[in-house]
Amino acid sequence: MKKLVTIANKSFMFYMSIIATIGLLWSCAEKEYDPGIRPPTITEIGPNVAFEGMEVIIYGSNFSSAIAENAVSFNGTAAIVTATTTLEITTTVPAGATTGNVTVTTNSLTSSGYPFTVTIPIIPTITSVDPISGEIGDTVTITGTNFSTTPADNVVSFNGGIATVTASTETTITTTVPPTAVTGNVTVTRDAVSNGVLFTVTTPIFTIIVTISADEDDVEEGEINGAMALYSSDLELGEYDTWTQNGIEQGLQTIGIRFNNITIPASATILSAIIQFTCDNTGADPVELTIFGENVGNAAAYEEVFYNVTSRVKTTSSAVWAIPEWVDVGDAGDAQKTVDLSSIIQEIVGHANWASGNSLSFILEHSGPSIGVTSSSGGREAEAGVGSDAATITIIYQE
Repeated sequence: MKKLVTIANKSFMFYMSIIATIGLLWSCAEKEYDPGIRPPTITEIGPNVAFEGMEVIIYGSNFSSAIAENAVSFNGTAAIVTATTTLEITTTVPAGATTGNVTVTTNSLTSSGYPFTVTIPIIPTITSVDPISGEIGDTVTITGTNFSTTPADNVVSFNGGIATVTASTETTITTTVPPTAVTGNVTVTRDAVSNGVLFTVTTPIFTIIVTISADEDDVEEGEINGAMALYSSDLELGEYDTWTQNGIEQGLQTIGIRFNNITIPASATILSAIIQFTCDNTGADPVELTIFGENVGNAAAYEEVFYNVTSRVKTTSSAVWAIPEWVDVGDAGDAQKTVDLSSIIQEIVGHANWASGNSLSFILEHSGPSIGVTSSSGGREAEAGVGSDAATITIIYQE
């Protein structure tokens, strides 16, 4: 009986040993085929030639999806991993890296080395930009070093606005100011960005010249009773006029001048504006006029209604014109030009109802030494009406 028990015990121990051995083998087999503990493998690096600080992607298998569980080495120099999956690792070539093997270590297992070449980046240098200011679309030549002879390999930026390179050598780049350019530094980028050179983007300047287009667009209003002269052959500027209305001399005149089809957008900045007159009669006495604009977005035509000039609302802005001597009839030079009227026009185009193509008018009042003048000579007389000697306005503006 005792012998049977001993045999049973031995049998039990034998079977337990077999079970333990099978379990151990099973456990080992499970670990051997568990991809989570396989060593990482590198199949490709893109690009496999790069310089310090350049981003590269390592392709392979058995990487960890947790960034912190992957260690990347460039020939012994540790790199920073910025993104990862089990099949890809994104990193940058670390400072001090040298040509050699890249390895990845995951779960304490290190991959085989993959060859990688560390290069020196090509950094362009700009020595000059010609011109140093210009408008959108202007051609610009950049001079320097380390440019690519392939135009598309040079990335030219006008303070963030990327330009199209039309031609290039190792020392020159030809390009145009792009629509997205703003004032700031011009740079050229190849492997890395160059130094910056200041470039000023200028706004296009426009000039319009408009001439009196109808006889009734330059008019006189008598001082005595506001009678209107819509078809006078001349304009008395700071000069007493003997013309009568109902037997009454009208005396000093207030002049109204209206210009039509002024093609200036509401967003314009007025840089300068002058009215050019032509001398109809000479004069040397001191003469002064104060010029206002009609403070509306679109000036109406003049009418034969008393005080049709002075009844109009005047701009806040004005300009005082001390008129020089007028020497010869027919002169249309500097002496016959008004002072700058840009502030007046700026106020008018600032109206909510101003639109390109509207009309604007000016009110010319005698002032200073011209107040109370009783002489019908010595002042200034300008040609009136349409024709080659008609008054003309020249306006220079930026959009």
